[in-house]
Amino acid sequence: MRVSFDWLKDFMEAKIDVNKAQSFLTMAGLEITSIADIDGDHVMEIEVTPNRPDCLSVLGIARELSAASGIAIKLPDSVRKNFMKKGSARGNVKIEILDKHACSRYVGCIMKNVKVGPSSKWLVQRLNAMGVRSVNNIVDITNYALFELGQPLHAFDLDKLEKNRIIVRRARKGESIVTIDGITRTLDPNVLVIADASRPVAVAGIMGGRDTEITADTKNILIESACFNPVVIRKACRQLGLASESSYRFERGVDQGMIFASSIRAQELVEEIAGGRTAGEMSDIGTAIEKEKEITISLDEVARILGIDISPERIKDIFKRLNLDPIKKKDKIFVTVPSYRRDLNKDIDLIEEIARLYGYDKIPSRLPSFTPHKTYQLEKKTTSLENEIRKILCGAGLNEIMTYSLTSRNSVERLGIPLENMVSLKNPMSSQQEIMRPSLLSEMLEVLNWNLNRKNILLQLFELNKIYIMNKTTGQADETPNLSIGICGNKSGNWKEKPRELDFFDLKGIIEILIDSLGVSGYRIEKTTHPSLKENMSMAINVNGKACGVFGEVKEDVARRFDIKRKVYAAEISLDNLLGCANLKKTFTALPKYPSVKRDIAILLDDTINASGIYDVIKEEARELVKSVDVFDLYKGQQIQEGKKSLAYTIEYRSDERTLNDKEVNDVHKKVQDALTKRLGAQIR
Repeated sequence: MRVSFDWLKDFMEAKIDVNKAQSFLTMAGLEITSIADIDGDHVMEIEVTPNRPDCLSVLGIARELSAASGIAIKLPDSVRKNFMKKGSARGNVKIEILDKHACSRYVGCIMKNVKVGPSSKWLVQRLNAMGVRSVNNIVDITNYALFELGQPLHAFDLDKLEKNRIIVRRARKGESIVTIDGITRTLDPNVLVIADASRPVAVAGIMGGRDTEITADTKNILIESACFNPVVIRKACRQLGLASESSYRFERGVDQGMIFASSIRAQELVEEIAGGRTAGEMSDIGTAIEKEKEITISLDEVARILGIDISPERIKDIFKRLNLDPIKKKDKIFVTVPSYRRDLNKDIDLIEEIARLYGYDKIPSRLPSFTPHKTYQLEKKTTSLENEIRKILCGAGLNEIMTYSLTSRNSVERLGIPLENMVSLKNPMSSQQEIMRPSLLSEMLEVLNWNLNRKNILLQLFELNKIYIMNKTTGQADETPNLSIGICGNKSGNWKEKPRELDFFDLKGIIEILIDSLGVSGYRIEKTTHPSLKENMSMAINVNGKACGVFGEVKEDVARRFDIKRKVYAAEISLDNLLGCANLKKTFTALPKYPSVKRDIAILLDDTINASGIYDVIKEEARELVKSVDVFDLYKGQQIQEGKKSLAYTIEYRSDERTLNDKEVNDVHKKVQDALTKRLGAQIR
């Protein structure tokens, strides 16, 4: 937003230096990005945030400067007397609003016998300072009023309006208009237009038409001042690829209280500069002016939020500078919000205004005091768990990745996951970002594919992030922190080991290292099924009977859908479920006082019996004496019958209370052998 300092000074009742003005505006929160000297005038480029459309005018900036400096402002009499006024609907302009949602109010005024010609030097200079070229005195006056008051205006050649009528309606299918820039634009019912009795004469809120523009031959004019729906104007701008100073303001919302007053201001300037006279009464069609908002603010709340004590008198003074008409009653202040301050809706908005004008630099920096709640403690615990997982996995040689929370429906379908309970965006930016991811596996496979295509031969990756599932009971999306791991590729060899491809047991080893390092006790790894993992290579991680995650080899058809042509192993673990089982407190365990004894056992049994079943039998029979069970051989082949497998284990026995003798160890070992034979049908080899 450009602002002429000379123009700004016209609104101030006392003189002010340009450097002081810049300082006041900057400290009030308006960023001055640059300043230039144009024809002896200091022209400031001010960054205006979207929530402050009231600052898109010289008057709006003057109000801010007045509030920050304490210098009162002066308004033209025509504006001061007619602000927040509404005229009669029975004027001499025939106005009809067919879409009251898109146009809530329309003010029309006829002026006759105007003399169209070049503008005065002062007017041309003012517009040049704002970056707008001069056209003629009538058009320049409408632009001048726009920059001065923030209310867009438009002037029509009255004699070119068929039947002197104004109809605000949606464009009809197939209609077109030649705008004042000379371009023919095709319209449709999404676009709001200003029409006469037969055709569109302007694209509402954006640009007028060439057929009714002001020319040197114009004698009679109709001045438009209206209020259009911001969403309707924004959509029309995008559709037509057209924008203007007017649309920029309508998109952000105009001040209802200034619509009538700005029309009066324009009439005043036309009479002064172009010699025209108002013909008959103005027409003001549409809704009444909304009642100004009233907000109550507690002085105790101001102190609580800002952390400092500001006197009630100082707060009242700040509100007076903002034209909020404060009234103090006991420990509360009641204010009335002007129509142009659409951003002030709650007491917290007023507290922000107090801080802004009191001075952010005067508010000391200090950490807030608070009592940790259950939610905070849970988040803190989750963060600690995540940090510990990062340390463990990075120490195991894995690299962390981060992916977007938004994904495509196609990615989820490729995983084979049902599309029920998906959290979908109503208006996605693209097909690649249409749903919130229900699993981390799809993004992990995308990253693996990206790296494989770039010849990265060894990939060991993990991601800690959230997934999103719609909760049917609450109707809200549940956010769950998850861990995903993905590995594939070739592990380079060394003098001792040959190069080999990563396999299922590499992933299993990573997961066991992770779970053991997190202090999770009593976990079991059991067979399961998962839509993305191979049937016989899909495992569940269960702790105390509760599933914490799955891992295994990705199905070949699933991998191919992600354009991966080699074996991939992946895991996904719920941190919420893992959180209750993890013990991050590190405790010292004394070295054993008594020696251990190892015994080997080789068995032949059915191929359908899994390792966890064998381990359970050994643990149940040997009880606390067994300290470890390690498999050192697995054989399937011609020397044993089909459907059977040969397994060899080393079992370590030890007591924490005494030294075991050979007889005790042999007796326990015999019990283990008998149990394996009886319960699992194993043959001792």
